[in-house]
Amino acid sequence: MILKIVIILYLVVLLLTAFYLWHNRDRHFLVFSSKSNTNFRPIMSWTAIILLLECIIGIIILFQSNKYLNLVTLLLSSITILIFSLLINHEND
Repeated sequence: MILKIVIILYLVVLLLTAFYLWHNRDRHFLVFSSKSNTNFRPIMSWTAIILLLECIIGIIILFQSNKYLNLVTLLLSSITILIFSLLINHEND
């Protein structure tokens, strides 16, 4: 039961992150901006869409009987955020 609560909180944070990335794709993100990087907006948009899809997958997995399937959501979202950080950092070089 506690695992489901923790995963629900994680999915809410993931959804808020996707919402933030989607609504700030034309503005600054930390020290990055769309004026200095030409691929900034597509990177932010695609990351937000992928995080939203992973949140939906996580909600579906949450109601499965196997509790270890929740690791799929954690793994996918971690890989997505890793790729996002590598792409946005690569654009700044």
